[in-house]
Amino acid sequence: MASYAGGGATMIESGKLPSAMARSLVIAAFAAACLCAQAPRAPRSTAEEQAVVREITKIRRFPREYARYLRALGTRFEGTLWRLEDHIPIRTEEGRAAVEEAAAFLEQVKPIEGEVTFSEGLHAAAWEHVRDQGPTGQIGHVGASGSTFGERIRRYGQPGSLIGEVINYGKEVPRMTVVQLVIDDGVPDRGHRKNIFNPDFQTAGAAIGEHKNYGTMTVVDLADAFTPKP
Repeated sequence: MASYAGGGATMIESGKLPSAMARSLVIAAFAAACLCAQAPRAPRSTAEEQAVVREITKIRRFPREYARYLRALGTRFEGTLWRLEDHIPIRTEEGRAAVEEAAAFLEQVKPIEGEVTFSEGLHAAAWEHVRDQGPTGQIGHVGASGSTFGERIRRYGQPGSLIGEVINYGKEVPRMTVVQLVIDDGVPDRGHRKNIFNPDFQTAGAAIGEHKNYGTMTVVDLADAFTPKP
């Protein structure tokens, strides 16, 4: 089973209103307006989802410890197949080279002090993407309904000037989810890694759910600040 990490996306707010969400069904204009005004009711976050955000704080604060962890895991490759203990083998694109490159990054990056606070509003935005995309088997930051992560985030509150989203596909414990996002195998610009180590991101919400093709998907929405709707 492969764990796929699609490229992380970042958006700098410009104050421009988001475009309307694309729809596949033709419905009455009044009903559509009502649907757009009401964000889906998301469940409260789970302990596992909160743990994903805690791992982001930890890897930002203690990157050298995670570098040593990756150096050890990097010895367990057979070509591009990553054979971790008590884990289904992971078919990677870059093999050991990506893990070693991530470890080197963690060895030299400046630690980021402070906690990334968990936001239930950002969790709700991430959950909406899981609920929307998971049953389709699609990947990426555009929802099956055509929604962008910026639109989803604004449905649940007002972000500051910077927002981002990272996604990992495949069932993982919180630590390995974050580690794989930092490795960013197969993503040339290492977009997930850049988002996770962007010191401007101070709050985040994660959501975990089923995915048709990868079994599980984990979405993390990030912002420099976020004021949830009442």
